[in-house]
Amino acid sequence: MLSIAQSGWTKAKNTCFVKLDYSSYTSSDFRNNVGNKLKTSDFTQNAISVYGEYGITNRLTAIGFLPLYKQNGYETTNNVSGLGDLKLELKYALLQKSFPLSIAIAPEFPTGKKDNFATNKNNPLETINLPSGDGEFNVWTTLAVSHSFAPSKLYASAFTAFNYRTSYKERDFQNQFQAGVEVGYQFFDKLWVNSKVSVLTGVGADPEFSDFIRGDGTSYTGMSVGAMYELNKNFGLTAQYFNSNSAIVKAKNVYANNILSVGIVYQKK
Repeated sequence: MLSIAQSGWTKAKNTCFVKLDYSSYTSSDFRNNVGNKLKTSDFTQNAISVYGEYGITNRLTAIGFLPLYKQNGYETTNNVSGLGDLKLELKYALLQKSFPLSIAIAPEFPTGKKDNFATNKNNPLETINLPSGDGEFNVWTTLAVSHSFAPSKLYASAFTAFNYRTSYKERDFQNQFQAGVEVGYQFFDKLWVNSKVSVLTGVGADPEFSDFIRGDGTSYTGMSVGAMYELNKNFGLTAQYFNSNSAIVKAKNVYANNILSVGIVYQKK
């Protein structure tokens, strides 16, 4: 499979999975804090990220994610860029047999640029803040379950997650709840294909000032299709298409987008 993220499985001891990934999207379809559609100038985000998993024991896996480069900009501004926020995770297998069940704790550190101002091309005195990080410390807690339909090469996973958020510059961020399901299948022993549906919504009082770039007050339904092709025992290629919409949870304070990503994988089995 592509990875064990948001699944009940953990990595076997001393095995690893590392992915270098490039993603990009452009959108002018912004949904405000009540979900109404607003047309803006084109907003573009490009990112290069690294993701890794390592089996400390058969039950305990270490996971890390870091956007090495995140670039934001409007067609009316210059582009600004910087490092993203570092996420470190420990995942423990509560059950390992027919229905693997895991719990994970993942603190996210404000390593990205907390303030990063882009300048209007037509008016140098006008700027907009497009940070590459949220500027706050937060912690994700995830519970996930999976099942392999052996001898078929079909699998399924489901998860729920809670993101405890803190504050930046005396501004408290809204906590978040996320849930989703994934179904995947292996073709020809080399090609993994999966599809995911997830929802993200805020928990608690709505923020006084919504901030889409920091994900505060943001909700949406996410749908994706992804694949990984194993070139050989250790290396593979990945591709994914992700769309945010209002199919289940109404999209708010977010650009309705179509994110395309491609990556290269190294794995030690």
